[in-house]
Amino acid sequence: MSKKILFIVLMVALYSFVFLNSYVLVSENLYFNSLGDQLTYEQIENLLAQGKKWEWLGYAILPVVYVIKLSLVAVCLGVGMLFVNRQFTFKKMFGVALVAEFVFLVPAFLKILWFTFVQTDYDLKDLQLFYPLSALHFFDYKTLETWWVYPLQTFNVFEIIYWLLLARGIQEAPLPPEGELKTIKTIDFEQSLGLVMSSYGIGLVLWIATVMFISVSYSV
Repeated sequence: MSKKILFIVLMVALYSFVFLNSYVLVSENLYFNSLGDQLTYEQIENLLAQGKKWEWLGYAILPVVYVIKLSLVAVCLGVGMLFVNRQFTFKKMFGVALVAEFVFLVPAFLKILWFTFVQTDYDLKDLQLFYPLSALHFFDYKTLETWWVYPLQTFNVFEIIYWLLLARGIQEAPLPPEGELKTIKTIDFEQSLGLVMSSYGIGLVLWIATVMFISVSYSV
């Protein structure tokens, strides 16, 4: 299957989950019940009106956001590949990142199932902080400092599977021959996993540190 078709399938799935989250899990009553102690009735109505007014923008920029995300992951993997073979193909690394990205559809689907059939009594904070099979579930989020929420959400089973899928994708994507070598170079799974850890892993740590820094700055 071509990368364009895969990307379209990914977008269709993401749009479906965004729509279900917005119109099945989130309602006006949920906003009034969750924010009633903090905002007035008129303020909540204005918030809802602004949300509906700019809702189209979130749908419009979703593909752009994911192209940027997948490109950054591909660049991180490519930098790691430079140390292995001193060259890489961006399209191949983008394809590896694209295939691996499908694993994150699973927690989005589980979230909808959880709040539809299991935890039917919830508020906005429950929706925002919920991430299945993440380290956040070992802590009481109500007592946590805000800057710890994102890193604890990021440390989850699906992120680990994502790393493994990236490593498998790199292993299965043959490296171009180097110099005058006529045979295509290959690497084993342990090498490809090490490459993911030393490239994407470092990028992820830097991103988490940036998010934590911003969270701390806004909480002061």
